[in-house]
Amino acid sequence: MTALRRLYRLTDGVRCLTSGSGATALLRWPHAEEFGRLTGAEHAVLRALVDDRSIEELTELCPAESTAALVAALDRGGWAVTSVVCGERTLYSSHTRWPPRRPPVPDRPHRLSRFASVRRDGDGVLVASPTAARTVRIADTRLLETAMTAGAGRDPSGLPAAAARWLLADLADAGLLATAEETDELRGAQWSPHEIAFHHDSRLRRDHRMGEDFGGTYWAKGRFDPPPARHPVWGTADVALPRPDLERLHAQDPPLSAVMEGRRSIRSYDEDDPLTVEELGEFLFRTARVRATGQDTGLDVSDRPWPAGGAAHELEVYPLVHKVRGLSPGLYHYDPHEHGLSRVPATPTALRWLMTSSAAGMNGGATPQVLFVIATRYGRLAWKYRAMAYALTLKHVGVLQQTMYLAATAMGLAPCALGVGDADAFAAATGLGALEETGVGEFALGRPASSAGGEDGGGA
Repeated sequence: MTALRRLYRLTDGVRCLTSGSGATALLRWPHAEEFGRLTGAEHAVLRALVDDRSIEELTELCPAESTAALVAALDRGGWAVTSVVCGERTLYSSHTRWPPRRPPVPDRPHRLSRFASVRRDGDGVLVASPTAARTVRIADTRLLETAMTAGAGRDPSGLPAAAARWLLADLADAGLLATAEETDELRGAQWSPHEIAFHHDSRLRRDHRMGEDFGGTYWAKGRFDPPPARHPVWGTADVALPRPDLERLHAQDPPLSAVMEGRRSIRSYDEDDPLTVEELGEFLFRTARVRATGQDTGLDVSDRPWPAGGAAHELEVYPLVHKVRGLSPGLYHYDPHEHGLSRVPATPTALRWLMTSSAAGMNGGATPQVLFVIATRYGRLAWKYRAMAYALTLKHVGVLQQTMYLAATAMGLAPCALGVGDADAFAAATGLGALEETGVGEFALGRPASSAGGEDGGGA
């Protein structure tokens, strides 16, 4: 059977520059690494690595020791892709992550890391982990069982017996196999697979290219229409909310330092004296209204009391009214452009589900007089941003919740940000598709009970 070979080539987009002093550097924005003064033979190796080359082919251009050292440095620094081939067929390839890191020592018996993900990547399958030193891309799916069982399965038919051994060794070298620290040490056990992957992939890393596969790339421009600023479903507001007198607020509001120091999470309410529709209107006016509008490369943007990435303001506020004087109970959508409410035709069962699933995060069992469900029209951010849009929308939830805390404290109300919510309950209540719009945060509000002098029931 045809023997296995290991081939090397430079990563796509790598450029080689030589300074006036003769020093050579490799660049792939935003990364650069100096390799010192290379010989003409070593430069010939770099030029040859535009295509896949074996060590044997490269040593025809440069002495074996120099070739091996240069290829090892390229591989170690993430400048080269390594492929294992059988005849003319690529079985799998691997690539060092940025920045280079030492792979952890795998446990025995070998098994795939609990942090590893296996997913389709073009015509192949990518095996990756945020804790790994390398990624492995399997081109020949006959090796999938080897990857999934970490070599415990049968040798793939039709391939040399060494193929499974090579892949297992490369998975171990990449740090894609399980280690003791994943479960036996707090630093590993504290992370769930989805949380560590989300953290890793939504931060700017050296293997991200700002403006290309990360950040504000406007990647969807010309491919998809930008989602409009105004919600396309709920239309014109049914209920016009009262607007407060801003001059009065400026004159009578407590100072910011007093509001910051007085902020508390309050979870008990005065059921005999609930919120009024005027207070609800003032609260939403202070926290969520549109103050001005504009455009950014075809995307509608706006200015509101809280800051948002790219001024896209993808968050939507849905007041679920339990007890407000002057307003019927039910679920509403807040129109920040007109400062009004549109009734959402949710069933009583869906409304109970939405309220109880969120209020479950409150100690004491009290029902908020108003539960604000915060949803994201994710495409408003994702039309512009790549790899960071969901992380950004969660940051926006925190910013909006803090804005709500400060406004409620200034108004003498009982605010509480909630840590849980049910996206399925939101979908059931609104009838909206989860991929288009989904609940991402909750905030409870009411008039404090006379005995509520500060935090109660724990929490922030």
